[in-house]
Amino acid sequence: MRSPVGSLVACAIPVSRLSVSSISAAASRHQQLDTGKSIKLHLNTKLQSSLVKWKSRAAFEGRVSGEHRRCERVVRLTAMEASVESSEGKKTTLASWDALAGIVGNDEDFPERLPNMKRRVFEDGQKLLLTFYRDNSSWCPYCQRVWLQLEEKKIPYQVEKINMRCYGDKPAWFTKMVPSGLLPVIELDGRIITESMDIMILIEKRFPEFNPLLPAGGPELAAVNSLLGLERRLAGAWMNRLRSSWPDMGAFENTMDKVNSALQTFGGPYFLGSKFSLVDAVYAPFLERTAASMPYWPGVKVRGNDRWNAVNLWFDAMDSRPSYQAMKSDDFTHTHDLEPQIGPCYSAPAGKAYRDKIDGKDGGWELPLKPEETAWGFDDGTGKGGAKEEAARTLISNHEKVVGFALRGVNDGDKHRDAMGHGLHLVANALVQGVENLDGFVTPDTLPPQVAVAAAYLRDRVGVPRDLSYPAARQLRAHLNWLIRSLGRPDL
Repeated sequence: MRSPVGSLVACAIPVSRLSVSSISAAASRHQQLDTGKSIKLHLNTKLQSSLVKWKSRAAFEGRVSGEHRRCERVVRLTAMEASVESSEGKKTTLASWDALAGIVGNDEDFPERLPNMKRRVFEDGQKLLLTFYRDNSSWCPYCQRVWLQLEEKKIPYQVEKINMRCYGDKPAWFTKMVPSGLLPVIELDGRIITESMDIMILIEKRFPEFNPLLPAGGPELAAVNSLLGLERRLAGAWMNRLRSSWPDMGAFENTMDKVNSALQTFGGPYFLGSKFSLVDAVYAPFLERTAASMPYWPGVKVRGNDRWNAVNLWFDAMDSRPSYQAMKSDDFTHTHDLEPQIGPCYSAPAGKAYRDKIDGKDGGWELPLKPEETAWGFDDGTGKGGAKEEAARTLISNHEKVVGFALRGVNDGDKHRDAMGHGLHLVANALVQGVENLDGFVTPDTLPPQVAVAAAYLRDRVGVPRDLSYPAARQLRAHLNWLIRSLGRPDL
């Protein structure tokens, strides 16, 4: 892999061949890195010697200019492993991308995360039985309910990811196959089936040998239709409360009371008793989004509210399921992906404190991170246990693509590609070595101002579960925030 730090001069021109012309050409290609950097880099002896000779030759030829001074800074940044000496005399090495990958590994060295899988089998040699078309970003609640059903039944399937209209165009071949363009879709036995409930009922009928999620009979089966109707009423009351500044006050709370009572009918913790069912798969995406968004906009706490204790027990039971744990999202992702899907939501004063918390405006994204208890368990904030490693590994394995994505947030992004690459290289080093060991590497004049803007754009679009698990996403957001603050932009 190529390091932005180690590739600034013609992908590392041999030291012995450094010349005014070669360095000038490299400098012109990377002039956006001319930032007046004042860090003292400790270069190896050969490079330092060559630099001295080059400066002497330039002076003799009478060609010392702004360009030559710019070239000098570029040469100083070509060391594959730059280092800086702190005021306390401690020397820190900035590891190359390859060196970082050697420490934390590459994505391909670890088990594939469920959101990234294109072929999902549960036993060796299983034949794929259907194709599941779902959204690229794991935003769609209707896709999530089908996804959860497939995972709980352990039906082997393959995945085709399609954009939602709120964030991208759909491929022509898909709209030809499904004129409405709506998701989810499955392809089964040569048929195309749309509408999530139709899909889920068909899957239950077609694959009874795979962990049935509906009871064979009795009062539990008789209750299914009424429970599914209650779920639709809950979704309606929830969206009405979010989107209106004059909602039907009490309608949402009253509907939640009914959901709480329904969960007690068969003893819980699930809707049909002690066993997970299709009803839970249907409710899960909307209760998850309700718990994230209600405290954020209207300021109504759902999970953890003693008024709905049976709902709390249901959430706890769902969190114990590996299938749900692997696909659930976090509050930040949900509260920022809802408005593109359903339109503007009303921000009530009662939700301000929670909005500040979720958006990191209360200091929640500042390093060192504070301990917290979430649906992912207790997190002491240090990143120990794999969160930092997951964040670093994903960034390192995909850094060139991540640079391109971040540059969507600034004008003339290509002009700042190498500078942004260097910024993310610093973030990766911070994740691996700790920000306390990078004192002096990042100051407001280290990189162009566009890097801070692009880093904020990226920070605010780290998605769970699409990109990372929540604990890892928290680490990446906080370390991007460190870069932004270090570049002198606390306002972003």
